[in-house]
Parts: sequence; C-alpha cells; structure tokens
Amino acid sequence: MTIAGLNAHLQTAATHVCHCWAVTRKDGVTFGFTDHDRPLVFDAVTFKPDSGLSAKAITSTTGLSVNNTEALGVLSADAVTDADLEAGRFDGASVTMWLVCWDDVTNREVKFAGSIGEIVREAGTYRAELRGLTEQLNQPQGRAFLRSCSAVLGDAGCKVDTDDPAYRVQAAVAGGDQAR
Repeated sequence: MTIAGLNAHLQTAATHVCHCWAVTRKDGVTFGFTDHDRPLVFDAVTFKPDSGLSAKAITSTTGLSVNNTEALGVLSADAVTDADLEAGRFDGASVTMWLVCWDDVTNREVKFAGSIGEIVREAGTYRAELRGLTEQLNQPQGRAFLRSCSAVLGDAGCKVDTDDPAYRVQAAVAGGDQAR
C-alpha cells in the first residue's frame, strides 16, 4: 500500500478514487463495500458496489478528540439483512474505510478506523453510527471516589447496608452543651 502513490495521483488533473469499507463482525465474517461502480479486491476482501452503503463526511481532529460519523445503507439479502441487525451481529463490528485509487488499488490510504455503535433501521434502510478509535478513551472507567458523592447513604448506588450491625450502634447521650 502506498500513500505516496495515492498522493501523487491526487496531484494530477484527473483522479480515479473511490471509498472502500471493510466491516468485520465479532464472529469474524468480513463484508466489503465500495461506492465505485465495479468490485475492487485488496487485503483478501472483495469490496462490492451493489451494497448501497455510503458514509457522511468524516472529520479528523488532532489530539484525543472523538472522530465519529454515520454510515447509511440499504438492507440486502447478501450483505446486511434485517435479521442480522435484529440478532446484533453487527454490534461493535470493526470498520475500516479507505480512499482508494480504483485503477491501482495498491494506492490507498486509511481515512477512518473504528467500530459500529448504534444502528437504527427504517423502511428497508439502516443508519449505523461509526465510532472512531478514540471513542474508547471517552468512556468512563472504574469509579471515582470524591469528597462529595452522588449516591445517598444506604441506596443502591452507595451499596452500604445501613442495617448491617457493623455500621450500626445504639448509645445513650451522656451529656452535651445546652448553649446555642
């Protein structure tokens, strides 16, 4: 794969580029999609043009900002079926999208890598949220123990059983300051 070859091609007056998406489900099954008018093959994946898959613009950011977008597609018998979506077979599937020089597929560059998030089905189509690799850094990990706590002592969030004898004591007050 040569990014330099793709960049050189993009500098010419007439370009021959398209997008290719590889979607690999957690069960290892890989699907290839392209917005080109004929199938393309690389990395042992056949990218089919009849899938009806397209993606919205992907914005790349620097640092640890989250790069997310959406993919839109048509439900079809040989690619993404309603039954597969209902069974959750595409939940969390990995997605890689390339910009490819279609007359020489060795000239390509990865433009997006991530996973499928929420999938919405409607009227024979679907919309899948594509979550970039930095999305995982945006997820809360573990618990935070702070001076102020959002849980109430004894509730399900606190998980302290106030009826437990280890946390309970009865005693008489022996005295105190009456002045206020």
